[in-house]
Formats: sequence, structure tokens, C-alpha cells
Amino acid sequence: MAAPRCMRSFLGPVKRAKIIQAARPYTHTLSRTKSSKAEADEDREIREDRDGKLMDQLRTDMENGDMTLDQRLQDMGLDPNEYKRLWKSQQAANERLEAWEPRTREEAQQRWKDMQNTPDHLTLLHMYKRAGVEPIKVAKERGITLPTDEPPLDPKTQAALDELRAPINVRAVHLRPLRRTPEHGVPVCDLQLRTYSIRNLLLFADFAVRAAYYMGLAARGPIPLPRITERWTVPRANFIFKKSQENFERVTMRRLIQIQDGHPDVVKAWLAFLQKHQYHGVGMKANIWEYESLDAATRAGYELKEGDHTRRREGSVLQKVDEILGSKGFKEAMKGHKNEVESRP
Repeated sequence: MAAPRCMRSFLGPVKRAKIIQAARPYTHTLSRTKSSKAEADEDREIREDRDGKLMDQLRTDMENGDMTLDQRLQDMGLDPNEYKRLWKSQQAANERLEAWEPRTREEAQQRWKDMQNTPDHLTLLHMYKRAGVEPIKVAKERGITLPTDEPPLDPKTQAALDELRAPINVRAVHLRPLRRTPEHGVPVCDLQLRTYSIRNLLLFADFAVRAAYYMGLAARGPIPLPRITERWTVPRANFIFKKSQENFERVTMRRLIQIQDGHPDVVKAWLAFLQKHQYHGVGMKANIWEYESLDAATRAGYELKEGDHTRRREGSVLQKVDEILGSKGFKEAMKGHKNEVESRP
């Protein structure tokens, strides 16, 4: 066990060691304090000196006649034809710039007045921008066409496009989902959606309500349910670092969609459709109720005979299957097969 700090002087005095560090040479110190900017400046100066020496050597060789321009360019790894083409284009650009620049003050003022009276689109937009006005907005308000605008369509083509209307299901995407009014209000399915991201939850809930409408189901919701908040405290280390802990939190958001007065088969098809197109990060949990008719109470304790499917919902289908299996043509076709075919309830 470590002794308290106040008792250390009595138990054993601590010896102080004197540390002597040799002085660094001034050259080493200056090299360490050298900044990266100074190194970049030195590299640029060295590069400029080298380029200047190369240009001086090139000029000297051309003046003395020791080497022609084409030979010198080939020696430097440049294409003479490309170099001449770029040189001519640069000279032409310089000549156009010199011709455009005004020579006197009166000429400059006259050119400025001409630009103000008959400005082009780009000049006008720059003037608006300098004045603190949004150029594109002002251009649209005043009917000025931008260089990036597409040319207008023919009036007949534009009228034909205006007459076209988007399909109702495309326009319905931008509106609230359509709903059907339940006749009796008997709930048959409760679909609960859970997620950790509210955007994914809202998108998939809207998709589920729209799918229910197009499948002929009356849906209520999505109804917000209370959030589930879970928190954990995990120690970062053990022993003396027990107080160093880290907290975690997980919030689960939920929505409820209730289907009323729906046929069980349609409800199962709706759930299968949602499961096929399930959105990532959204979980589903469904509770389904199936209601029997009042005649079900009278069938309590009724003894069903083997092969009697008349009281079942799919009784007509099973009866048709038995009729096919017992037909003469089917038996003749199944003569060579060992396994017998039978209908199971």
C-alpha cells in the first residue's frame, strides 16, 4: 500500500537528481527553426535561376547560330509545330487585346457610355452583382435571357405540352395519401413499425398507407406511439478506474397502422407486399385477427368425418381436388408411378 503524501518525508526523503543538458550547436538550432515557407521560397528561387540560365543558354545558342530553334526544341523534348502554333495564338491574342484597349481617356469614356447604353447579358449581370442585387433573379423578372438558358419551344409544341397532365398516381405522390372509409370499423390487423431513424420510418409508413388504399383496404394511421428509450452504463476499465464509465442511449421510434374491415387474404397479401419492398432500417410486427360467423358457435363439438371439407373455407377447392384425383384420366396417367397421390386437410 502506498504511503500518504504527507508521510513520505518521514519514511524516505526523495533524492533530487540534477540534469545537465549540453548546449546544441547554433547550426542545428537554426536548421530546426527553419519554416516550410522559407524552404518553398528557396526552392522557387532555385527553380527560377535554373529556368533563367536555360533561357539565356537558348538565346545565346540561337544568336550564335550553333543550334536552330527546331533542334533546340527537340533537344528539350518539345514538338516544334505545337510550339509554333501556341506562339502564334498567343501573339494573336496579344494583338486583339492591344486593339481592344482604349488609347486615350476620351475613348475609354466613350466605350463605357456605349456599354451602359447597349450592354450585353454578361455585362449587365456583372453590374447587378456589383450593386448587391441577385443577377439571375433580376434577369428573370426583367425578361433577360441568360447564356445558359435553352431556346424557347415552338408555340404549338408548348401548348401541346401544357395540355398534357401527369397521371393521377404521379400527382398523388406530392399529396397526402388517399384513404378508404371503413363500413363497420372492425380492426383486423395492427401493423407496428419500429426504427432508429425517423426519416426512414415516415417514408415507409406513407408507403404502407398508399399500398393499403390501392389494395382496397381501409387504413388508419400512422399513429405515433411512445418512444422506447434504453440506456446503458459501461465501465471503461476495472479496479481503481471503476468511476470511469461511459453512457449509451438508444431511442426506438414507433408508428401504428390499423386495417379495418379487410378480408384476411387481402391483409396477408398487403403484408407480403410490404415485406417484399421493406425499407432498410425499419422493422415490422403485425397482429392479425380473423373473425368467424355466428354459425361457428353451432359447430362446437361437431364431429367431422374424414375427407369432409364442406365446413371449411377452402372446402370447395378441396372437393374439386378430390374429384380430379379420382377421375379416370388421372388414374391412367399415374399407373407407372409407385407413390400414390392423396389430398391432405
